[in-house]
Amino acid sequence: MRIIRFSLYFTLVLALLLGPLYGAGRIILPDWIKAQIAAKLPSGSKLLIGEMFSTSKMGVLYKNIVLELADRSLIINVDELLIEPNLSISQPAKISIVKGLIKSGETEIFVKDLNAAILLESIKNSELSLFGQINKIEGKERALVSNIEFLYQGLTSMEKSLNVNAEELSINLIVPEGPVSLHFSTIGLEGTFTDSVSLSMRSKGSTLDLSFLGGENPNRILNGESLLIEAELVQREHWSLPIKVSTKGLTSPLGHLGSSLTLQARGVWNHAQTEDCRLSEIISSHEKCGRMTDVVDVDLKFKSGNGSLSFSGHGYCVTPNARCPQSIQSFIKTKDTAEVLSKVIISGILNPIVGGIILGALLSTPNAESLDYDHQASIKVEGNRIYLNGKPLI
Repeated sequence: MRIIRFSLYFTLVLALLLGPLYGAGRIILPDWIKAQIAAKLPSGSKLLIGEMFSTSKMGVLYKNIVLELADRSLIINVDELLIEPNLSISQPAKISIVKGLIKSGETEIFVKDLNAAILLESIKNSELSLFGQINKIEGKERALVSNIEFLYQGLTSMEKSLNVNAEELSINLIVPEGPVSLHFSTIGLEGTFTDSVSLSMRSKGSTLDLSFLGGENPNRILNGESLLIEAELVQREHWSLPIKVSTKGLTSPLGHLGSSLTLQARGVWNHAQTEDCRLSEIISSHEKCGRMTDVVDVDLKFKSGNGSLSFSGHGYCVTPNARCPQSIQSFIKTKDTAEVLSKVIISGILNPIVGGIILGALLSTPNAESLDYDHQASIKVEGNRIYLNGKPLI
């Protein structure tokens, strides 16, 4: 009886103590979390929250959240954010978002059904990470990523990393000549973020659909396997975007095109004020940072059977809205010239008229000095004038 009586007294005292603490926690916790987040934001940032509620599980529900950096390079809108504690030292909290919008410059990304857990990697240095799943990400430019798993490491440190696995990624673009579609399947993405950005994406399958670009051609679809894309956004003399792309097993609706294709190039922000621009301002296309105007150090290699094609060169003022006269200096080299170019022309990837002119120019030139190629030609563009082997094309 004494033990039972003691247990009853102990339970009563515990309830008297924890009851007020629980009630006070539900009242204080929402404002405390808001204050902690606001204190970590860059100077001049705005954090607005429409409503705050505590839940029965000592969680906090925030509604109508707006986070805006001082320079408006990043704006985040979230309809509902739920943060709940978890009885685990390694995973102290859970987060869920039904719907959210991330806006950076002209880019808008919609996030739907995000569920994540905060990971505490080390109690000693309080390093936090975020692991979770997202049902869908949609972009204003008609981009779609579905069935996503992610791990974002280094939330409280300067150096951050991102690992993402997704079932598919689809991008639909409208360019001056018409619509372009890209589709990737079984994707793995790795990225690091400091004062620069480094990304690497692998995909088991890829499709580039140019069938509605210019004149409609259902054969103008390029499929590839084992796609690898590596890119960086770094500041050296100017901000630049080095990129490498490689894929294998190229096919079109007409059949096999080639065994491999590799491409590397570097985009350059050739603007006087870019030295004063931060990474966030470059990403958000801040007006003072100008725009990427040049694509240099281009090196494309394509192999098909015993044939091969190499294209290299530099292009200045060649990006959309560059607002300066374009200038391109490039060279093309081929082996088994007729075979390799005829496949590209028949597929529709290369305009038949332009392809025929280039094929004729290559076949009429002396053999290249290199043993790896049979023919070579130069292509130069100055404004709207095109020169092939130093002669006007038109």
